Amino acid sequence: MMKPAVILSGQSNMVGHGQLSELGDITMPAKARLFDLNPRPGCFGPEVGFAQRFLELMPLDELWLIKYAVGGSSLLAWEREWSAERAATAENADKGALYPRLIRHVKEVAAGEDVNLLACLWMQGESDSRYQPAAAAYQRNMTRLIADIRQDLGRPELHFVMGLVNPAPARFAHLSTVRAAQSLVAETVPNVALVDTDGLSKHDDKLHYDSAGQLELGRRFAHQLSIKLRDNAAEQAED
Repeated sequence: MMKPAVILSGQSNMVGHGQLSELGDITMPAKARLFDLNPRPGCFGPEVGFAQRFLELMPLDELWLIKYAVGGSSLLAWEREWSAERAATAENADKGALYPRLIRHVKEVAAGEDVNLLACLWMQGESDSRYQPAAAAYQRNMTRLIADIRQDLGRPELHFVMGLVNPAPARFAHLSTVRAAQSLVAETVPNVALVDTDGLSKHDDKLHYDSAGQLELGRRFAHQLSIKLRDNAAEQAED
């Protein structure tokens, strides 16, 4: 039986700063399996809220969540053709090359399995908002990253759903540039959608989503992806 799967990647708000101790009766659905290459002990990201809502919206018997996210990572750390010199312009050289780790993780999870990759959920951009060169290149870099992932995973029409970054502007001088770039990518690249993050609750740092914020972020990802999948299914049926 084919196993529907979703990739989750990005930086700290995808890693997750929600507290597992605050979930109470909320749990990861039994139908969902999480493969997290870089878990943060005691914490969760959008995957819990996403899995709950997505399985409510879509008639699936199971759902695989393939996750690799790294806090503080710029797009310059996620480039296929990684360069320490380029990454250093956003103080990211110490991250190393993250892209091959992501692709390897996805392929290792899927090895020997009949996996149907539905989408990549992407929550990232805060780091690029601090550095003018990274912010100015964000649209180009994100467009290229999407193309590279689609090519290397053999899924040319893989859906991408991006969360619109919204840290406190005072600490992120080039936030408006990155947000505009994210919007342009969603408008110009096929099968890309943007998730509004306004109103999500955060910790006192005004950067990282708290437990309630992470749950709602996941639900918004699920809602947007379900719309895209249903729209595609309707278009295929018409053809």
